[in-house]
Amino acid sequence: MAAKELPVVPSARPGTMAAGAAMERIREQRPVIDHQKCNLCRECLLYCPDAALAVDKGEVRVDWHFCKGCGICAVECPVRAITMVAEYAGNRGFIEK
Repeated sequence: MAAKELPVVPSARPGTMAAGAAMERIREQRPVIDHQKCNLCRECLLYCPDAALAVDKGEVRVDWHFCKGCGICAVECPVRAITMVAEYAGNRGFIEK
């Protein structure tokens, strides 16, 4: 049996596998979900290493406190409903006075 055929069963409460609720400070990219394309197959929930994804009110939602922006959800999405975008779009580097 392939891993994708296994049922989605939570192994821990969401967020308990993460080091802390500070992922928004280290995340360079974040997932954006196209809810028109998403067919709620829950593959992204299965592969998210931090349990940062959940289905709420018929849509996949991201818990921003625990998403580290690894992009596994976007890679595993069979209908390509998740794309990764830059977390910060401003200038990088030193801020001149």
